[in-house]
Amino acid sequence: METKKQQEKKIQYIICRVCGYIETADKADQPCPACGFPKTVWMEYNPRRLNPTRKKLLDLHLHPIAVHFPITGSASTLLLPLIALVVPYGLSYRLFDMVTLIAMIMPLLTLIGAVSGYIGGKLRYKTTTAPLLKRKMYLSIVYFLITLGQSYIAFSTGVGPENALIMAGLGLVSSVVAAILGKQGSHLFAGLHGPYVAG
Repeated sequence: METKKQQEKKIQYIICRVCGYIETADKADQPCPACGFPKTVWMEYNPRRLNPTRKKLLDLHLHPIAVHFPITGSASTLLLPLIALVVPYGLSYRLFDMVTLIAMIMPLLTLIGAVSGYIGGKLRYKTTTAPLLKRKMYLSIVYFLITLGQSYIAFSTGVGPENALIMAGLGLVSSVVAAILGKQGSHLFAGLHGPYVAG
């Protein structure tokens, strides 16, 4: 009878060259279930072996989940103040209140995303001193400082017609930084020219 390790060694994986979806080799005669491209997109893939405890923690996907909240917040602080400037007063008042609340919690959301990314990097790569990881940490600090500025405006004066464009401008800058961080994350996931990035 085969041991579990021997059975695991027999499992072969394939990866879609278009979207980066990973599947077991027995599905090589089927189209990619993620992007729908025909079976010709598959190529052999050998995943890196991870410690079972580290793998369980990474499989929780805490960082990918956590970063969606500040990204949504950044987009909200960009768009909602602009919308509030052109809608009737009753609605604009509520939108400005929403932006104020979002801006006040953005530093916390950004911090949670950054910390979860640091922990994820440490679990996956056992280091945080590699160039790409360091770049992500520096960008995260910039992102955090921008959200602190938004939070200060929201806390000290609230968001209204008089500072809506300033808040939207900071929302634009924070959205750009968030997009760059996301792109850096995709490079960490699949490499600069990997199928996930190129797809």
